[in-house]
Amino acid sequence: MSITVGRRCWVIVALSIVAGWGHLPEVRGEDVASILREFSRHWPDDRIPYRTAEDTTTWKTYVLSMKRLVALGEAAVPELIAGCDDRSFQVRALCARVLGFLEAREAVPKLIKLLEDRPEVAVLAADALGQIQDAAGLAALRAARRRVRNGDVLLHVNKALERRVALEDDVREQILKISADSIDLAKLGQPAPDFTLRDPTGKPWTLSRFRGKKAVVLVFIYGDG
Repeated sequence: MSITVGRRCWVIVALSIVAGWGHLPEVRGEDVASILREFSRHWPDDRIPYRTAEDTTTWKTYVLSMKRLVALGEAAVPELIAGCDDRSFQVRALCARVLGFLEAREAVPKLIKLLEDRPEVAVLAADALGQIQDAAGLAALRAARRRVRNGDVLLHVNKALERRVALEDDVREQILKISADSIDLAKLGQPAPDFTLRDPTGKPWTLSRFRGKKAVVLVFIYGDG
């Protein structure tokens, strides 16, 4: 069984969670500013999307930067909110995404503002507001649904409104288990490594259950890097 990855579908959870499981190392001496600086070097605003599948360096940087920021927890929230005003849209998008994973209610006003940002940022702001489930954020999402014209942003707004529950704790736990060694285990043309993901209803799906039965196509909502 091999993996085929397409662009957009809400059925499977975000790409970052499939990155891999491993032992959680201690995080010492980390700070938001240094993580974002390192991230920016690998994810500049002029980064070319849709790189070849063999180029995993930039995605490793993205996933591990996200994991390191989530690991900092609530202490990182003020700087992440400030990062939502960064000149780099890539940094703004990453900060919005992590604020959602941290369920940072104090970030809701800033995330609402980011709904007006460029699509790459707005989609992650919408996701974050859906994960936080704050009344003001949900009202902003409903208002955005009436005026948004970009199809990608509208998809994320609608899915955020469909959540109806805040982010599950085990999502953060799985993010913190991501290890550098396991991010690029899947290779084109090779048997797929086994993993289990939960769909939006919470039902678990294990890839090996389908071995020898049918072809499996995994389509990730963030699978367009």
